[in-house]
Amino acid sequence: MNVVMLKEFFGWMTVINLGLFIFSAVMCMFARGMIQRTHGKLFCLSDEAINAFVYGYIGIYKILFIVFNLVPWLALVIMS
Repeated sequence: MNVVMLKEFFGWMTVINLGLFIFSAVMCMFARGMIQRTHGKLFCLSDEAINAFVYGYIGIYKILFIVFNLVPWLALVIMS
């Protein structure tokens, strides 16, 4: 596996994960009521607890996306 293949792999991985992140964030913003009703019934959680979990999920996903997708791709772009 050479640098060009790795750069292409990380590039597509970044695009796919960015799309999933944007989709998740949009769904969390616009489908908040459905998320709260569904998870409230399934796990007996309050709306405040669900909001905290969703906020944490979006934050962790963003950090993992940057660390494991974006930074390696940028490093490979700089190298080549």
